[in-house]
Amino acid sequence: MHEQTLQPSTAFALILMLLPSGVAVAAPAGLELLFMNAQNAAEITAEDRQAIYAQYNFKVGVDGKTLIFTDAEQCPPLLVDSGDIQVTTEDLNGDQRPEVFVSLGSSCMFGGAETGVSLFIKDGAGHWESHNIGAGIYSVEKTRHQGYADVMIGGPGFCHPLMRWDGSTYVFDHKVAEQPGGCDGQ
Repeated sequence: MHEQTLQPSTAFALILMLLPSGVAVAAPAGLELLFMNAQNAAEITAEDRQAIYAQYNFKVGVDGKTLIFTDAEQCPPLLVDSGDIQVTTEDLNGDQRPEVFVSLGSSCMFGGAETGVSLFIKDGAGHWESHNIGAGIYSVEKTRHQGYADVMIGGPGFCHPLMRWDGSTYVFDHKVAEQPGGCDGQ
């Protein structure tokens, strides 16, 4: 008689996959967790999701419901259901193809702004390039530069950076005061 034993991590994973109905299902992989609550999700193909996810260094938490920064495991995991992960699409350059914003909520990683924003833009060869927009909450502005909409990063305080496309990436252009005098002394 051949006896099999499960490794503790395998046994735990199997327990997590059992629903009260007794039916086993696979816990979502990191890729699915990242895009679980994506706005305009239909605009992001499965292949595009994989290419974007591959640029992050995440691992799935033992609960199967969280993502962990592998470079900063001391930080709390990102909770999908709490809004720590927000994925949205915007057509920043008017080409009828979406660019993808990924906002990750973590004060441990991003300080007082509590959110870090990455923007993914498909290059001419069809590869997704990551552009670090900064820490804070982004807003797409009506103003444009070199064919792309400007992006403002809001956060603590009354003075916020405006990012403009320079032909290859978004760069800081100037500060915008939220109220008169908001940028004084900066």
